[in-house]
Amino acid sequence: MKIRIFVGTGGVGKTSVTAASALRSALDGDRCLLLTIDPALRLRTALGLTSTSADQKVPLESVSSRGELWAALLDVRATMDRMVRRLGEPRKVEALLHHPVYQFLIASLAGMNELVAIERIDQAMTDGFETLFIDTAPSRHAFEFLDKPEFFVQLINFPMVKLVGRTYKWWQKSASALLGRKSLDLYAGVEGILGASLVRQILDFFSTFQTVAEGYAHRAKRTISLLRDPQTTSFTIVTTPLKSKRDTGYLWNELTKRKFFVEELVVNRLWPNRQVKLSPTASPPLRDLVSWYSSVCVSQHQMWDKVFETWSGKIPRLIGLPELPRDVDGVAALVEMAKEMERAAVTKKPPTAPV
Repeated sequence: MKIRIFVGTGGVGKTSVTAASALRSALDGDRCLLLTIDPALRLRTALGLTSTSADQKVPLESVSSRGELWAALLDVRATMDRMVRRLGEPRKVEALLHHPVYQFLIASLAGMNELVAIERIDQAMTDGFETLFIDTAPSRHAFEFLDKPEFFVQLINFPMVKLVGRTYKWWQKSASALLGRKSLDLYAGVEGILGASLVRQILDFFSTFQTVAEGYAHRAKRTISLLRDPQTTSFTIVTTPLKSKRDTGYLWNELTKRKFFVEELVVNRLWPNRQVKLSPTASPPLRDLVSWYSSVCVSQHQMWDKVFETWSGKIPRLIGLPELPRDVDGVAALVEMAKEMERAAVTKKPPTAPV
């Protein structure tokens, strides 16, 4: 399986670029899953999705696709329930799914999207998809999806966490004298802070959830390792001309610091060069408008030139993508964007700035 992950700040067209890339792969014959973990749900608009959970097959009959494109929005509950049913002890699964602490985790705990995203990738790999395209949340939130699972792996392997998880049930059924003084002090201290009823509910849940948590940690560690393998996973930075210098530098540094492979940079929404010949009788406002467009266009292409010069030796594929004449909604518009990306990707030199 190949994994492609798209990162960028808000408002740069990242979701559209991700969807167009996935569509191009499907047209070429791959069975692809396009997954968004961005809570803004822009993907639903771009592809006309009707559900917020189950994978949906995108109709591609109108474009004669040789492959398949499926799309999904990250569903925390569905992903977690599937994980519990797969990793939990069969006799404890239903108790886990209906435990009040589990319900709280699903509904309220900050960061669940990022933790669950790694599990969702693992599930996609078992579902037979050949290529996975991931649309991340904007900028810094994208790194939470990469960082939080690693923290969880470290936490779940911390000796005290294992002690609490594995001894609580035994402690309930055994004489207190069988436990060491430190363990008794630990339980009593935490109960004193949070209240005995709540603590016992949490510990009861955690002792039951321990097998699932350790299974998640094992799979998350394996998946993160795949994300660092350039033979399996590549990252695409998506930006716009105005943001290109800042965004590319920041995102490339953060990704390479984490040992991820950046394969592609897309500078989206480059204004095309329009050579407009005005008649001698053109009004001053019209002349001002044309002059303004030309100056902005020149500025954008100068930025693209600088970005190309800076990053051509560090990022293997650079794409200057022109602004499209209409919003990128629906398969037809995504096909058009995919074709533009393909044409731009084979260009050896950056577009020449208009005179």
